[in-house]
Amino acid sequence: MKKLIMGFALIALVVIITGCPKPCVEANYSFAATSQIVPDIDSIKIGDTLFLTSSFSTSLIDQRTGRTVDYSDANDIESTLSIAELINNDSTPEGSVYNFKYYSEIGLIYNATDIPNPETVQQLKYLQVGNTYQIKIGLIPQKPGIFALGIGNGLSNQRNHSSKCEKAAFTFTIANTAQHIYYYQNWRPSYHLSASDISKLYCFKVY
Repeated sequence: MKKLIMGFALIALVVIITGCPKPCVEANYSFAATSQIVPDIDSIKIGDTLFLTSSFSTSLIDQRTGRTVDYSDANDIESTLSIAELINNDSTPEGSVYNFKYYSEIGLIYNATDIPNPETVQQLKYLQVGNTYQIKIGLIPQKPGIFALGIGNGLSNQRNHSSKCEKAAFTFTIANTAQHIYYYQNWRPSYHLSASDISKLYCFKVY
């Protein structure tokens, strides 16, 4: 599975996943789901844990047709999490994957070293639990700084019980009461964040 990483407001990602037969080029379905980051506070200590969580039904609304689709039994729903430190004002974020420890409580977080810039992005894999897809992973900072997380979109190539290629595109956003965007705005005041940028961004300070 090859993934090409590009920038999202200099830190987000575009993921290209191959594996379907050639006739299946574009996604058949387009779904949307949210992620949360807890605890929802703007500052944590070194060694504390942030949790990225997400839970959504296996029955999903296709954003293009409005139809409800039973998309159960897919074991390859994946997305990405970019992790960067905001160091010098108005500069490029510095990939900070290796400044955190991680553990997978539900689903999986892992580092793919065969992609460009593995120090900037972690891979996320969702797990079906009953009638939902879920992920819950912990991030434990190992150094002080101001950091930005960017949730990436994802793809699923095929449901296990389907005999044909039914690729689904997933738009993942972060739904928190406060995403502490001011950390990014203070760091890069010359850049205007769009609503789409903000929906995928979470910032926090480690002390």
